[in-house]
Amino acid sequence: MAKEKRLAGPSVLTANEILTGAIVFWTGGAWSAEIAEAERAGPDARADLEETGRDEEDANRVVGAYLVALDPESSEPVLLRERRRLAGPSFALPTARQAA
Repeated sequence: MAKEKRLAGPSVLTANEILTGAIVFWTGGAWSAEIAEAERAGPDARADLEETGRDEEDANRVVGAYLVALDPESSEPVLLRERRRLAGPSFALPTARQAA
């Protein structure tokens, strides 16, 4: 029931690209790294967007596809987890592979 409340406003489909692990958003015909380009779905279109996510996973283009609820006024993710995910890692990633 809490999940339904979080999805009261618009939602976007997100996943991780299979080859790079990058966070991507469904634009309606392709994946983009920009949430601003994402297709927004209201309550009536969420099932179609979820089906698209399953189809894209089955085609091995992305993994972990799911809907992210957006605040209707700011268009930012409702959940802190999603806002942190968009901000990127909270630590510096190594830039080169270290020799073993």
